[in-house]
Amino acid sequence: MKESLESNKIITGSLFLLAVIATAFILNFTQPIMVPFVLALLIRILIDPIIDFQIENLHVHRVVAVLVSLFLIVFLFIIIVPFLISSVVTFLESADDYNTKVLILIDMIISRLQEFDLNIDRETIRNTLINLPLLDWASAILSNSANFLSKFFLVVIMTLFLLLGKKSKETSTEWNDIIGHVKKYIFTKFLTSTATGILAGIIYWFLGLELAFIFGTLTFILNFIPVIGSVIAVLLPIPIAVLQFPDLTQVLLIILLPIIVHTVIGNILEPKIFGETFGLHPITIILSLIFWGMIWGIIGVLLAAPITAIVKISFERFETTKQIARLLEGKIHLKRN
Repeated sequence: MKESLESNKIITGSLFLLAVIATAFILNFTQPIMVPFVLALLIRILIDPIIDFQIENLHVHRVVAVLVSLFLIVFLFIIIVPFLISSVVTFLESADDYNTKVLILIDMIISRLQEFDLNIDRETIRNTLINLPLLDWASAILSNSANFLSKFFLVVIMTLFLLLGKKSKETSTEWNDIIGHVKKYIFTKFLTSTATGILAGIIYWFLGLELAFIFGTLTFILNFIPVIGSVIAVLLPIPIAVLQFPDLTQVLLIILLPIIVHTVIGNILEPKIFGETFGLHPITIILSLIFWGMIWGIIGVLLAAPITAIVKISFERFETTKQIARLLEGKIHLKRN
């Protein structure tokens, strides 16, 4: 009997592993369709509270509420994009100045290193930096931006169809519980990421850092990646700050002030709002970043934490998958109350 039970466990584990591999293959193969669909699904969950507010408090028809909500998203997007393009154009216009500053900085570093009898070919490094294909990079950025715009409108269309679908009133308690927690997670994470991005952008703008708006936007996006995203967001402006400001105090402020923002919002506010409901073990986060990054690339990395959190929330509501949820949370070794 005991051997039979062990054998069943091995078979179940093997089937589960095969199912994960097959799912990963399917998700990778269907990336062009699944990525916009998942983004549309997350946007739908995100703007659901706005739609419900309009229906319940303003007494408007659901179709009108949906169109108004989507219009707000597109309107915000239309406002933000010109600022991003303007920042990139400004940066490209001053690219030669930055190139000169980089050469001066490289010369200083090489001079320091040569004091330790290190043989470095100064001219090769200078020629490499001078011949950097900045225009090609700019063209690649614009090309990717155009591709992003087309995908954005595909996401908007998918979101529209998801929102216009008729809501069923006869849903189970488990389903309502899962959707309620998922909505809370996505909406709260969006608000905290927005607050982090805006505060970081204001800090960069106030200190006079070029590309402040872009760095603020990147902070908002990277904040969806737990721990690692915040570190990358803080490190990204440092090269520009070093080249732009001769005063080390400015550079230190550009590093320290955003760190304070990330610490207060990420380590104090978010845990108080979320509690333990959405907790994921650091190892789970790292593995999910690797897994989704391999399947969907950069978009997968950005969506890794929200998707894994949603999976964990869903698994917690069913007895058969509760142990997997405890594993994702890193509490499988603890006694259950």
